[in-house]
Amino acid sequence: MSSDKRVGMGPVPTSPQMYINEKQVEGMSILKKFGWKLVCIRRPGLGHALTVLKNSQEKSIGVLGEDGILRLTTELKIRQAS
Repeated sequence: MSSDKRVGMGPVPTSPQMYINEKQVEGMSILKKFGWKLVCIRRPGLGHALTVLKNSQEKSIGVLGEDGILRLTTELKIRQAS
């Protein structure tokens, strides 16, 4: 059995700006206008956070790069809330 390391932490932090840079904030602001929503920010102990967005209309998933550019992916699997 694996234990969830996020105990007490939701998938989206209360202050996402603490985990993403200025270019990502700008990119997310633009993407929201096109139906993209923040799904989660993966916050590893060391290294950079991984910002995941989803477009509900197209059911596409993408990773917001440190350069503020969204890269679509089919490799990520999103857990459903229990």
